[in-house]
Amino acid sequence: MAELSSYMEKEYEVECDGQIVKLKPVKVWMLAPKGRRGVIIGLFKCPGGKVVRKAIGKAE
Repeated sequence: MAELSSYMEKEYEVECDGQIVKLKPVKVWMLAPKGRRGVIIGLFKCPGGKVVRKAIGKAE
């Protein structure tokens, strides 16, 4: 879980209502389907109130 905290500190470019905005994630978790490598997912809250999920990294 320590490596996921490093993803929380960075800003990522997220599309909110047709505009690209740099935001920090509210929550970060790893999504790992059976038999495949995991993907790091970030949950972002746009200035307009919309909530967006985006893949922000690959698990090692």
